[in-house]
Amino acid sequence: MKDIPALLEKNLEIMSKYQPKLAQRLRQELDSMDELPTVDIQETASGRWVTLGESAPFFDKEPVLPRKNKSEDPFFFLVQGIGYPPYLFHILRGISKDALSVVVLEPDVRLLLLTLSMTSVYHAVPRSARISFVSYNERALIDEAMWHNVTPIGIFPVLHAEVISHSGLMENDQEDSVRAQLFKAFWETIRYLAEQLGNSPEDTLLGIRHGALNTPWILGGPTLSNLRKVFGKRPAVCVASGPSLKKNVDLLKGKEDQTLIVACDSSLISLLRRGIRPHVVVTIERNLMYDVWVPKVLEEFYDECRQILLVSQSVSEPLTAGRWPGPVFVVGKMDSPADRWIVHEVLGMNLLLSGMSVAHMAMNFALAMDAHAVALIGQDLAFAEDGETTHIEDAASATPDGIARERAYLKREVPGVNGGVVKTHQMWLYFLQIFERFLDDVEKGRVFQCSEAGAAIEGASAIPLSRFFEDHPGDDGLVPLSEAVQAFSAVKENSSEYQKELAVKLTNAVNGLSYCEELLDAMEKEVNLAVAPALSPERRRPHAMKTADILDQLHASHKALAFIGQSYTHIAGASLAKNRFLDTVERVKEWEGVHRGIISSHRVNVRFLKQWLSYMDVLCRPEIGSLLDARASWSEEAIARETEGVLKAFFESDDTSGLLSEDGVLLSYLLCRVDMLRREDVSPQLLWNLARFFSFQGRAFEACSLMQRAYSILEGTEADAETVALFLFDWAKMESVHDLIRVPRFDLALTLFQNIPERCPEMTHQVEQEKIKVLRTQKEFMDGVLRFMSSSEEMKALDYRNRAQEALASENLPEAFTWVMKMA
Repeated sequence: MKDIPALLEKNLEIMSKYQPKLAQRLRQELDSMDELPTVDIQETASGRWVTLGESAPFFDKEPVLPRKNKSEDPFFFLVQGIGYPPYLFHILRGISKDALSVVVLEPDVRLLLLTLSMTSVYHAVPRSARISFVSYNERALIDEAMWHNVTPIGIFPVLHAEVISHSGLMENDQEDSVRAQLFKAFWETIRYLAEQLGNSPEDTLLGIRHGALNTPWILGGPTLSNLRKVFGKRPAVCVASGPSLKKNVDLLKGKEDQTLIVACDSSLISLLRRGIRPHVVVTIERNLMYDVWVPKVLEEFYDECRQILLVSQSVSEPLTAGRWPGPVFVVGKMDSPADRWIVHEVLGMNLLLSGMSVAHMAMNFALAMDAHAVALIGQDLAFAEDGETTHIEDAASATPDGIARERAYLKREVPGVNGGVVKTHQMWLYFLQIFERFLDDVEKGRVFQCSEAGAAIEGASAIPLSRFFEDHPGDDGLVPLSEAVQAFSAVKENSSEYQKELAVKLTNAVNGLSYCEELLDAMEKEVNLAVAPALSPERRRPHAMKTADILDQLHASHKALAFIGQSYTHIAGASLAKNRFLDTVERVKEWEGVHRGIISSHRVNVRFLKQWLSYMDVLCRPEIGSLLDARASWSEEAIARETEGVLKAFFESDDTSGLLSEDGVLLSYLLCRVDMLRREDVSPQLLWNLARFFSFQGRAFEACSLMQRAYSILEGTEADAETVALFLFDWAKMESVHDLIRVPRFDLALTLFQNIPERCPEMTHQVEQEKIKVLRTQKEFMDGVLRFMSSSEEMKALDYRNRAQEALASENLPEAFTWVMKMA
């Protein structure tokens, strides 16, 4: 179109500042037009019939706006369909002046262009609000709208959006129409962004702790460039453990010298049992995945694992890297601010784009090795044809609990790799979306879906594995991979210059956290001023704005801290928006509660990060490094013997630095090298003392596991009554302590305490005091749970029982009886 209307041009100029990709796409649409679409309007008493070109007419009338309610005005609006102008203009002028966000969904680009050419939509938007448009079912354009207008105020407020639908456009809409598909894509993106927030702050903190404990292997590993010299410029096959793997896995035999084979952790044992030794195994999970696959693989195939490179995330269980007999490469997730901070900014080491599953990590590792072609096998992302089977039969993750979890997810249908549809579930669909987002940035024809069944992956051409090998045979001029792996060696940087650089990075990291503490102090001061009594809303708001500015400054100064707290911040977004005017007592109280919660959680997180930075600082000192290097090649038997001696020295030492003493740091390293929980030749006293050490370190879950093992050894044997009482006392205290994502076993702790007085009466008073502490901790936990599950009868019953127990412990029988009656 040669002559673009002046108002349309002005609106496109404004749009290009906020949604440049969409603005460019609309200009391309205009370039393909001679003029704007013709419109036929037929007025009626109740509205008008609008016919756009040769499309079917739709009925257009004044939009129905939400009723205004000063105490509960919505602040997020979702407009589905914009009709013919000035329909959208009327909506923007009619919504609350305090609105924060307006998202417009309109797949008919003609209607959008007409609206932009006839109304000043950006000027009609309330001054406090942002507006974004979603018109194309394309990830890049939907993401652009989200980043401008949704993520700044949080994902969760979208769930409470006020939806304004154009009845004329919606009433004849079909389930598979372009309009319906756009709406579906929008909500799938919302779900994806919500999933991206991660499991919880505690889950991220567990990853930080594991990263600190994995420091020797992070520093001792190679660089990506060194790995490319060994593995690069070859085709690659990434092996997952879906049900279809059994159909083509045997085709890998004989390809080990030409094709890089990257196994997901759960599929490794399936490959080794079939006589196929991959070159690389990747692992990503931080929570319990070690138990699922490592002990079993090392028991059956220890020697084979010597020739396999382990590529582990820094968040993974430290025993994974510590016990691995072959070469180890520990990396941070490039797509995680927490990993970027601890692995790259603090330690200056390697990052890898990894996604949210081990299969994403495998593909990205192969691509990082410059593989010119990558095949995915066993990557079903779907149930087998029976609708129930989740993995190949002998996959490490095909445990009863694992299968039950997979089957419990909400099931969906997606296009199948062989045509038709296949059954998947919500989490696999999320993983599928991540694959497709990664592949948006990979050149076409480089990644292939070679799984014999399962879901189609957009961006990965579907071909049989046999065809993949025919098309990508590998380069005979390269060194055979069997020889390349044998020649592989990790080189650790030990130069004094690097040591000095590392010391500076660690100091800067601690100083950065101290600055965060200063900002939290300033933020708390502003909160106190904002909620001071007898202030008018006009005098409160400047302090509230200053509080918000300081929070933004805090998150900008420390991306990892912002990432750890992001789920809480997003959840709080709706409350912050609703109460931002501080014009009622209730709003002031709720605003205060949210901000004090944010401050409190950030303070806990800062202390936690400082604790493990201190550990890393000592660990990275040259004299400690020499101690660890001297033990790097020791067998597990030698490590176990050394552990017992160092543990004894730790508890007998007068070193006031405690956990950060030479013995304390060395012991932490040794316990990453040997699985004391599974060793046969271990005494209950040693397990007890190791549990005490873990407890001092804040690792209550591992401590309790050792105490459980010690008890299983002691059960049925004779022991001194006082010793038994002390053992039960220590175990009970460990069970009553939170350990990040692991909930304390309060009932077990109380049972253990209950069994002490009969064995050691003189401890009765001490036990009763500890029981009261446990019950109070349990009450705090239940109060938190009930805030989110207030309608759960099961949670209410547990709460009543806790209150009754606390009353009994305090010898308040009437109150105890009251709570018992409520349970009836």
